Amino acid sequence: MSKSSLSVFFSYSHKDENLRDELAEHLATLKRNGEISAWHDREIAAGSDWAKAIDDNLMTADVILLLISSAFLASDYCSEIELNQAIARHNSGEARIIPIILRPCDWEDTLFGRLHALPKNAKPITKWDDKDEAFTDVVKGIKRAIAEMQKAKTIPVAPVPTAPKVEPVVERVKPQPPVNVNPLELRSAKGIDYRELEKLLKAKEWQKADELTDRLMLKASGREKEGWFDLDSIKKFPCEDLQTIDRLWVHYSNGLYGFSVQKDIYVECGGKLDFSSPSSETWDKFCDRTAWKSEGKWVDYPNPFFKSNFMNFMNFMNIKGYFPKVKGLEGEGERWLEWVRGRVLLLFSHQDL
Repeated sequence: MSKSSLSVFFSYSHKDENLRDELAEHLATLKRNGEISAWHDREIAAGSDWAKAIDDNLMTADVILLLISSAFLASDYCSEIELNQAIARHNSGEARIIPIILRPCDWEDTLFGRLHALPKNAKPITKWDDKDEAFTDVVKGIKRAIAEMQKAKTIPVAPVPTAPKVEPVVERVKPQPPVNVNPLELRSAKGIDYRELEKLLKAKEWQKADELTDRLMLKASGREKEGWFDLDSIKKFPCEDLQTIDRLWVHYSNGLYGFSVQKDIYVECGGKLDFSSPSSETWDKFCDRTAWKSEGKWVDYPNPFFKSNFMNFMNFMNIKGYFPKVKGLEGEGERWLEWVRGRVLLLFSHQDL
């Protein structure tokens, strides 16, 4: 039985590009035999959205190679954004992380510190007398991991012996239509079409999906004209629609975003699920955890803070519970704050969320 090729993603610092190239050379036989396909960010075409290209390949990779060095650990993008997504996929069983220690560094207390690292005894590649020997050891470890993954994917089926034909002695049961068990069924009590929202979330267009979420929620509550929620519309918001929106966000973000994710954070910060207004202490804790505020000020997009520092933008995008983001009316008056707090009540006080 032929084995399917596994996709390999290189997560590394550009300061270690030469070592990455050497590892890629040692993996050439696996590529030539069709056992793996490999991808790294130097394959991004000019003019492409590099962040989306990295994210798309990372989220579809079967094997994620972490090329560890002090440069990797110092990189916010490598050690936070890429690593957090990789850890989430590893923990869910969707991919396997393999740390490869390139240069001596303090990596044992990191998120991946509990994982078996290569080469043998996690001895950094640059400390071996013969680097080719070190890379060969790494390749052997990767081959073992691939063999385990292929074995898990391929379950041999024993041949079924031919039995004599026997006429049935019971009445044949009429086949029943399959039961719809799609967890992402786009149900709405108000006839709202959520297909466009699903399309944006699937494409990881978080900002556009967030803005559309606002519009759809206002439509479902009958508050499109007003553009904000009052307490009555909050309490009467259809739970069926709230559940649909939440499941879409949670599913396509791999548990990073969603109302239920925010609700858990809210409760951990001392929030009460009784439609009561949160205390200032609870509110501030929640905003700090979700990065809705920075140094006491509201953070939203577009924002000069993001435009001047793309890494700041990417760090905020990767914080658990950041989306769906609360939107407010123009300005920062009491009415605006009341609307914002009302939105939180809507998200978290519904018991079916």
